[in-house]
Amino acid sequence: MSQKRKSKSSKKKKSTSTKVKAPLAVVPNAVSLDTASVAPVSVVAKKPIYSIFQKYNEDKVQREIDLNKDSIKCAPEYPRVKKEDVIFARRLKRDIYFVEEANKFLVPKTAEQNLLYVLLNAIKENKMDAYQTWNDNTNKLIDLISYTELMKKTDTYAGLADVTQAGESPGMRKKSGLRLIEDWYFDRNRSEFKPYIIAIGLIVPSAAQAVDINNLFGAPNMPPNPTKLDDPAVKVGEVGSGMVALFYVNYPTVRDQLCKTKVFHPNAAINYSFDDVFQMRFFNSLIIEERNADGGKIGDIKDEKGKNMTGLDKLLEADRVKKSLMQYEQDMWNY
Repeated sequence: MSQKRKSKSSKKKKSTSTKVKAPLAVVPNAVSLDTASVAPVSVVAKKPIYSIFQKYNEDKVQREIDLNKDSIKCAPEYPRVKKEDVIFARRLKRDIYFVEEANKFLVPKTAEQNLLYVLLNAIKENKMDAYQTWNDNTNKLIDLISYTELMKKTDTYAGLADVTQAGESPGMRKKSGLRLIEDWYFDRNRSEFKPYIIAIGLIVPSAAQAVDINNLFGAPNMPPNPTKLDDPAVKVGEVGSGMVALFYVNYPTVRDQLCKTKVFHPNAAINYSFDDVFQMRFFNSLIIEERNADGGKIGDIKDEKGKNMTGLDKLLEADRVKKSLMQYEQDMWNY
């Protein structure tokens, strides 16, 4: 009996000994503490971030690459306005002169940020349609003109060829501008008094048009002798006269091109596009025409003596039209 008991107790001791030794077993995939055998760890460098806008801008650039930049529509859509909701509308024409300090940013020396270069380059690449004329009777743009025809028509006297090459054309910057054809309307559904730009035209002094001086003296079949924009005799026209349009573009159809070009601004944090400039009215201009029952070109309005307005009278009349629009909006909220 005692032998049997001893055998049982010995079995128990063996089992306990194995349990104690189990934690000392070699663990698979154990890491050696020998520093000499440790392989160097490769560190993946992260791209530095220098601006809160960086990630968004990088993602935007990648999206434009993936989707083709020309197919992206960045201009906000116009509201859908019903005719019966418009209780006031007025057609205006206004001129924007590049020589004015407030408008110089539109035509800087940098070609890619020069509005003239942007327009002409888009016309050259068939991304914009150019028209020769605005018809006041039909209120439509007529006579499509190709880039080649446009350059033949204008590069002899307007300096457009220089603009397309390097954005450099002092004559164009000093003696040219833009003509806006727009409707001001009040939408009672949204309680908004806003402009709707229909067309933008490039204008130059009428004296800068090609003039065949030789033919004036009776010499037939002589080549034309055009007047250059850099000619001191060429003056920027006064309000309502003296400026002619070389071409027009239909603004609603070119907004998606204009919104992709950022304008020059001394403050690098401001990223306005050309579409923002026109929509938010970041320019100085002169009203030259008011189309209504009693109005017309400011240059055609007669003074008290029955003569056409000139000089200061034209400026005062243009200012009166501008203030009448502001007063109309003010009255809508007062009464």
